[in-house]
Amino acid sequence: MKTEGRRLSAITDPAHATMTRANRPIEPDELAGLFAPLFQAGAVQPVALAVSGGSDSTALMVLFAEWLRREGGDVGRHTVLTVDHALRPESAAEARAVAVQAAALGFRHATLVWESAKPRTGIQAAARKARYRLMGGYLHAHGIGTLVTAHTRDDQAETLLMRLGRGSGLDGLAGIAPSTRVTPDIDADALLVIRPLLAVPKARLIATLEARGVSWTEDPSNEAPAFERSRLRAASAALEAIGLTGESVALSARRLQRARIALEAVTDSCCTAEGGVHTDRLGFFRIDHERLARMPEEIYLRVVGRCIAAAGGVAEPLPLAKLEPIVERLRRCGARERGAWTLARAHIRIDGGAVHIEREPGRTPLPVVAAAGGSRMLWDGRFTVEVATSLKGTFEVRALGADGLAELKRLGRAMRPARALRLVPAFWRGGDLLAVPTVDFYARPDLDGRLSAAFVGMRYNSGGR
Repeated sequence: MKTEGRRLSAITDPAHATMTRANRPIEPDELAGLFAPLFQAGAVQPVALAVSGGSDSTALMVLFAEWLRREGGDVGRHTVLTVDHALRPESAAEARAVAVQAAALGFRHATLVWESAKPRTGIQAAARKARYRLMGGYLHAHGIGTLVTAHTRDDQAETLLMRLGRGSGLDGLAGIAPSTRVTPDIDADALLVIRPLLAVPKARLIATLEARGVSWTEDPSNEAPAFERSRLRAASAALEAIGLTGESVALSARRLQRARIALEAVTDSCCTAEGGVHTDRLGFFRIDHERLARMPEEIYLRVVGRCIAAAGGVAEPLPLAKLEPIVERLRRCGARERGAWTLARAHIRIDGGAVHIEREPGRTPLPVVAAAGGSRMLWDGRFTVEVATSLKGTFEVRALGADGLAELKRLGRAMRPARALRLVPAFWRGGDLLAVPTVDFYARPDLDGRLSAAFVGMRYNSGGR
């Protein structure tokens, strides 16, 4: 009778039932629900999995292999990437252990080592940037379009709470998206990152590994009190006591994500010529201030934020604490008022009823890079630059500058506006100006279409935090 009573209480007690669900292993019939929605119908294109060797990423690797085999997929088409941050003596051995596990499951594997000097402060943020930069470089070199990461429901809850503590706006509080594009650095293409385990509690992943007899290694820094996430994990019991469970916080993040998507859709419609935003091929924007000022403040802020990020070529969300004062001033300006500001490498000014946003000249040097045949790169975070494979030799890609502008004028190609034109990429060899694709200038007809540069425009969502 006592046994039956315990069984009945386990069934009828909601708290106990939730705990049971949150700790059971992932079952085979759940795999399709985790992975299938994140991939297009048909054969799964080769992807890379970010696997550190911890419980979450190890479970991702194991479950993805199981799903592929159930679907008749080829595990060997996919690659496991492990980043050795070289911060601890054990890290190299841990990376080798992941390589062994990945090979046993049938994956390809590569270890990427963070070899550059490590900062004394902000080590976790720097390590994150290094991870995406290294993995992004690998994906680009091997023609892989997607990176799969093992972010969990616990990560989602921690992210929302950390951002809440910083006074983040809606985009920050929406937390981690199931799929997004991440830019490793300002001169790199964005990576498509998908997170199939975002709704799964960490406890279920640990139970999954235990049920399958799979071992893993945890980084001791995950428990170090010096780091914000570690302090949140240590306080989890106290937070749950007042109702801030991982499940409830992650639910709020999903609902905020839904609201964010709706706001971004409205912003999309405003960021067109019909919506009042002109995007110039020279890399600047002109906004119809009067039309945009009739929109809610949040939409105005998002439109301006997108334009600043694109014109400045920045790879990070703009800080709301710096963006909001500029937008507040802009919204108060009348049709005849003037003003100017700078933010995130962009110059913002209002004049004659229009807001002009362009790359700020002078403060940060524009890049000078060498490009050979077959090269494709993101220049200054703003323009994609390509050299046809058929072209021989190396070209120098740098800003047109005052010298180039003078050369165009000498050739009878007077251009407007000179300020923006000086900041676009041009192709040079020695001291000779060969091409300025954004204004259709080519010194020789055979270079037309073989040297190219195009303004990327608004790659990023508003993303302010």
